[in-house]
Amino acid sequence: MVWLGDVAFAFLSIVSPVVALWIISALTGVAMLFIWRYTSNQDAIADVRNKISAHLLATRLFKDNLSVTFRAQRQIIWQAIRLLGYSIRPMIIMMIPFVLIMVQIGLRYEYQPLAADERARVKVTLKETAMNDDSQWKGIGCRITLPEGLSKDAKDPCRAKPLRTVDWRITPSKAGEYTLVFGNGEDTIEMPLRVGSGFTRVSKIRGGDFLNRLLYSAEPSIPEESVFESVEVYYPSRSTPIFGLDVHWLITLLVLSIVFALLFKPFLKVHI
Repeated sequence: MVWLGDVAFAFLSIVSPVVALWIISALTGVAMLFIWRYTSNQDAIADVRNKISAHLLATRLFKDNLSVTFRAQRQIIWQAIRLLGYSIRPMIIMMIPFVLIMVQIGLRYEYQPLAADERARVKVTLKETAMNDDSQWKGIGCRITLPEGLSKDAKDPCRAKPLRTVDWRITPSKAGEYTLVFGNGEDTIEMPLRVGSGFTRVSKIRGGDFLNRLLYSAEPSIPEESVFESVEVYYPSRSTPIFGLDVHWLITLLVLSIVFALLFKPFLKVHI
């Protein structure tokens, strides 16, 4: 998925990030329509919607007859429950590709690279088994190797044993793509650090729990035998202005994909 995301955004690099987000939202909305069409019971959904329309019409035509009105309202509620039941399976199936797409978009829209001379916090979390061995806790876990162009504060690292964390404050002197190396000997892990003003994929976290490995999947998992549990770089958040407003990219994606899905629904003859 990371490779596919790189290819897709390479094609979208000819337009601005905001326009690219609109295009992705449109494609996502159409893709969700196709998934819905072929994973849901379209005939049953159409039948339920027709019955809801008929009962709504009955409440208007027989509004002076309370028994008919209450009976129609009861049927509307029942048909709405049926419609919800028919929607569960396609919604669950749609969540899988939607989350995978969302992750790839988030790798590019959630955070932006550091600027030159902008200080950033880098945090390493060690495994609990490493805290009982000073050679691992104070030796391997507190080692960092910086390439030319990066510098750390003289008083670093900052160690917090109860939290199992080691922190550095890193300052880049110029734009570029750097590699941070943690540990020494055979137990070393690498983490990219991006500095500049371009629109590019940013890896905030490597390792951690399942959710972090899913949401920040650009980097490989940390080997099981390593003393390191995760590495995190605190990048600044990226803004995505829409019509002059700073709207979070996820809200933009959800709203626009729904709008485009509704626009294309009649042409694809999909019942929702």
